[in-house]
Amino acid sequence: MEKYRAIPPGFMTVGQVAKKMGVTVRAMQYYDKEGLLPPSAESEGGRRLYTHQDIVKLHQILSMKYLGFSLEEIKAKLPSINSPKEASAALLEQAGEIRNKINGLKALLTSIKINDLSFGSIGSR
Repeated sequence: MEKYRAIPPGFMTVGQVAKKMGVTVRAMQYYDKEGLLPPSAESEGGRRLYTHQDIVKLHQILSMKYLGFSLEEIKAKLPSINSPKEASAALLEQAGEIRNKINGLKALLTSIKINDLSFGSIGSR
């Protein structure tokens, strides 16, 4: 990790990224500590510096978290994104996982509706 005296063009501080992505600085620090999103660089003063590529990675982390994946699962699945082609492939894979989760939830909802009907008829006897 490179160290910089001032914040160079193309880099953002942890606070700037947190504000831009709607997360707390504490969450960003936690993702760093857990090895999910280490900073791309550091200033001489010890400030974590991130790039636009890191924002893409954070977006994936937040999306997977929203879908119910644990941090361990996210860590295992999170691809290394080094090019637009890899980012596109990762997003396509994530879209497939979302479709699978939606289909599973639809099946669960149907099962609940069927069971609700059968339990409802028991109570009306």
